Amino acid sequence: MQGLIAQYTDANEDSRLTRQFITQMEFDTTMDVLKAYLVPRVKVIELGAATGRYSLNFAKMGCDTTAVELVPDQVNILQRNAKEQDLTLSIHEGNACSVPCIKSDSHDLCVMLGPLYHLQTQAQRDQAISEAYRILKPNGVLAVAYISRYFVAGMFAQQYPELITPEILSTLLETGLVPSPLADSFFNVGDFSTPAEMEDLVSEHGFTQLRHVATDGFNRYISSGVNNFTPEQYKTWLSYHLKICDEPSLLGSSNHGLLLAKKIS
Repeated sequence: MQGLIAQYTDANEDSRLTRQFITQMEFDTTMDVLKAYLVPRVKVIELGAATGRYSLNFAKMGCDTTAVELVPDQVNILQRNAKEQDLTLSIHEGNACSVPCIKSDSHDLCVMLGPLYHLQTQAQRDQAISEAYRILKPNGVLAVAYISRYFVAGMFAQQYPELITPEILSTLLETGLVPSPLADSFFNVGDFSTPAEMEDLVSEHGFTQLRHVATDGFNRYISSGVNNFTPEQYKTWLSYHLKICDEPSLLGSSNHGLLLAKKIS
């Protein structure tokens, strides 16, 4: 985990979701998908909360919010942000694979929007989903995000042609890993999934699927257009995107996917 902590120390996660329209769309789509569950006083926990972009919004909406984050630097920023915004939420430094400080059967919604990008072994992924199951109430809802390995290959073709080698592409396709010194450290500590793998992962741990969304759709591939929209054009395009993001054929090409599943009691 030390490489992962180093990757996100001093990282500006707080502005990542707001500095351009294609990342704003990731945030707006996720919030739209979750809005039906984010009612006042609902108990929501975010595992892998980073600097609190989502958790702070949950608290603003009146949710009883708990945030768990692995990286100490990110925890400090989250605590500072909560204080500056005068928001009350429970903040813990911890690992999504094991959160013993959280009681079993205690939360209505568990949100994991980062951990599955970086859990590089099957055992770790199993532990994280099992912990989500444990802390959710019967019929509680899990929202888990992942990065598509098919999108990553496309990103390499578009931006990093030096990574288009038989070894790198076959390893990525077969394992979801990019252990190459030619790649940026983010890819070295990443784990990239397929939509089918994510569906199997949650079903094998006692969940039934509710919704599977292509969070970004194909927008990363047309970023030069989307990022140059006027605010009104962005609003119109977002509305269109939200109408089609459930289309299964978009899942593999989308940077992020978001899977919602209910705990089977």
